[in-house]
Amino acid sequence: MEEEEEDKFGDDLIKPTSFYSAEHEKTKLNWFCYEVALSFELEIKHKLEEKLKRYRIYEEQIADFSIYCAKQMKGIILQKLSGEIETVYFSYDMVEAYFPKLSDQMVNKMLDAIAKAWDEQLSVCEICPTRCVSEKDVYCTMFDEGP
Repeated sequence: MEEEEEDKFGDDLIKPTSFYSAEHEKTKLNWFCYEVALSFELEIKHKLEEKLKRYRIYEEQIADFSIYCAKQMKGIILQKLSGEIETVYFSYDMVEAYFPKLSDQMVNKMLDAIAKAWDEQLSVCEICPTRCVSEKDVYCTMFDEGP
């Protein structure tokens, strides 16, 4: 069963299975996090892949970081939805903790890429009928169907 699931999502480094470990975790919020991770990965690779190679950071590490970052954002998203915070923010510490050898300038470039990917993802979400954030706890069939 696991192999079938991997195949329908191709050979991408980021898989939906990174965002759930049990059936009840196949929620729209977790799908949103998956989509955000893909956006982070795409933007970071597009803007910074060559520079990151100088730090020995390659596609796999970028994908793993994108998953980590999207999962870190989940709490912030929930705080925003509940009104606890007004603005979504991206932490310097989040990048530095994951990639401690990056220069301050590179961390800032990573944060810029993350913020750009976030904004682009939200603009897609505004027109998407799935409503992943407003219906965050609803079961998401896309985990079962594929992209």
